[in-house]
Amino acid sequence: MATGVVLTGGASRRMGHDKALVEIDSVAMAARVAAALAGAGCDPVILQGGDAEALAALGLSVAPDSRPGEGPVAAIADALAAAAPDDVVVSACDLPWLDSATVADLLTVADASPDADVVVAGDEDGTHLVGVWRMRGREPLAGLLAEGVRSYRGALARLATIHVPVPPAAVANVNTPEDLRRRR
Repeated sequence: MATGVVLTGGASRRMGHDKALVEIDSVAMAARVAAALAGAGCDPVILQGGDAEALAALGLSVAPDSRPGEGPVAAIADALAAAAPDDVVVSACDLPWLDSATVADLLTVADASPDADVVVAGDEDGTHLVGVWRMRGREPLAGLLAEGVRSYRGALARLATIHVPVPPAAVANVNTPEDLRRRR
């Protein structure tokens, strides 16, 4: 079993307000991503970082980032520490069209890849912030943080990473109001 973690601690500068709470078809993006993780069997599913009070209104558990503002690599390290001994499926909150089938595919590859630290989704635009983080990668990731690595893709390049091709629609990223208008 894997714990699901939706990263909700970003600054949302380009969106202009908290992306996690932006609604698509009357459902907050963070809740949409959480539903995809739960639908693939993640239990529990937790929102991590951000405005705990506002996020709690979505009806999900919220955990704080121990290093707010340090980026997704630090948040993923927090998720691994909190979930031990479970592996963790981590997704950014700004992938609102992520679906359970895509998450299940990542879990299947992870189950078949015991030597991987992380199994991540990618498409023709590159690697996206959704993947299965194996507990075996916890210490190497902590070492990268200690070295000052804060880049998500930089961390992936230094870990035993498997990239899984996924449908582009499942990992369409929403960073700006324009991104959202294009998808509607």
